[in-house]
Amino acid sequence: MKMNRNTSGLYLHIPFCQGKCRYCDFYSVNFDLELVEEYVNCLKKELILYSSLFNNKDGRKPVLETVFFGGGTPGLLTGSQLAEILDLLSGEFNLASNAEISMEVNPSSMTEEKLQDYHSAGVNRLSIGVQSFNDRELSFLGRRHDSREALEKIELSARYFDNYSIDLIYAIPGQGIADWERNLRQAVQLSPQHISLYSLQIEEGTPLAKALAAGEFKKTDDALDAEMYLLARQVLTTNGYEHYEISNFARKGYQSRHNRLYWEFKPYLGVGAAAHSFIPPERFWNHADLFLYMEKLGAGELPVEERIELTWEEQMAEMVFMGLRLLEGVSLVEFYDLFNVDLTEYYAREIEKLESQGLISLNDDRICLTERGLLLGNLVFMEFLP
Repeated sequence: MKMNRNTSGLYLHIPFCQGKCRYCDFYSVNFDLELVEEYVNCLKKELILYSSLFNNKDGRKPVLETVFFGGGTPGLLTGSQLAEILDLLSGEFNLASNAEISMEVNPSSMTEEKLQDYHSAGVNRLSIGVQSFNDRELSFLGRRHDSREALEKIELSARYFDNYSIDLIYAIPGQGIADWERNLRQAVQLSPQHISLYSLQIEEGTPLAKALAAGEFKKTDDALDAEMYLLARQVLTTNGYEHYEISNFARKGYQSRHNRLYWEFKPYLGVGAAAHSFIPPERFWNHADLFLYMEKLGAGELPVEERIELTWEEQMAEMVFMGLRLLEGVSLVEFYDLFNVDLTEYYAREIEKLESQGLISLNDDRICLTERGLLLGNLVFMEFLP
């Protein structure tokens, strides 16, 4: 296993929550002070194991260009716990001087003291889980904050961070196009550097899925979902945000560098319970069980549950359908350099079919989604599956 020195990122999963949102299917457990402290110690053990594994023979430490704390609710960490992790990273890895260090936070767990501590520890980008500025919608989603608190905490974040993103969810049952436009206008008024938008997905096993099965509400129909997406594109792009990935918009210079690693088919390491990693040609992931995760590390073992080695065909397919999420699309030159294969020849049948349906276009040396393709991305991606 070898880490690419120039393009590596690190994801740390912090699985603790004060309460699970109704739509969430990410791995999480209830917040417990003692358990969090034990977990942080295990994270540090895992990082040390990977540091020794990735160290080059000449003693040079692997370079980290991006670090991302996700969850769960990473904002439940204390400033000292976060500082411990980042100090260890600086010692065990080569943290790039301009590294993007992002942290997911929720309005309900943010305090001014924590924001100060996170900034002092080295965090330079926040991703704020707002989801909506409408109290009825927040209640439906099971969020712990209301719109007033969301506004207060965003304004507070702006005092300490000049790079922060807000997440919004649309196609919430009962949400009309006017409701969604109000959310968008409110977001634009706050002027964050980055905005992520997600259509509500009702995943199996979540409280929302059970409520849907019980007939408590009806899903938003596809036509309204598409109308909301196109409205978002129009509102945000006319207000200075570049639409650079299917779900993401940014001011110039503020795209998410960490998330681009995923879309650009570049390597990243994931640590923590349930965290996923990609070190080509291998994908692997940790046990989605907090206590098994900690037990493995207590025994000095990596807590990896499973590894799969991607075939050449699978790697090519992943580079195409992940890269197509970016509005700039996939570079034919970069694809050839990596695989020594002409993308347009290898996927000639798929490209012809998708072009005829108006879902993709070939421009200069890139293949990218059309506006219609943005709405039907999953249909496009399926065409490239081996």
